[in-house]
Amino acid sequence: MEELLRQLTTLVQGLVDDMSVLKQDMQTVKQKLGQLEQRMDKLEQRMDTFEQRMDKLEQRMDKQEEELRWLKEQMKENTDMIKAIRDNQLEQRSIQDGMRHEIANLRGDMAAIREQMATKDDLSRLREQMATKKDISLIHQRLDYQLGRIAKVEEEMYLLKKVE
Repeated sequence: MEELLRQLTTLVQGLVDDMSVLKQDMQTVKQKLGQLEQRMDKLEQRMDTFEQRMDKLEQRMDKQEEELRWLKEQMKENTDMIKAIRDNQLEQRSIQDGMRHEIANLRGDMAAIREQMATKDDLSRLREQMATKKDISLIHQRLDYQLGRIAKVEEEMYLLKKVE
């Protein structure tokens, strides 16, 4: 009987030690999750900043599209002018050279606008990445629940020890 009691005490002590290690591991995981949550907060701030920049970029793109429409209208007007002054070839060549230069600039401007454009897929992907913060919060809640259960088991083990 005494041997059985010693074995039970050894088992209980081993379980207490294992629970202590598990509790420390859970605390470490909780700390790491807290750090990860802080990093996610920073990432969310960066994402907010990025979204603000994207909004500004969209506004600039809208403005540039308006300017592009205006430039297209200007090109049409200039082309009509070229047709109107065909009688004088020297003037016509001068105007055509000017128009070619302007068209090249417009194409360069259009290429620059295209380079600055962001796709809807880019914005969707960034919004999906923000959903992971909610997952971390759920894991955090589950860890708190498990730590509570561990504390309850430790209390029961303490009471069992006390009874012995």
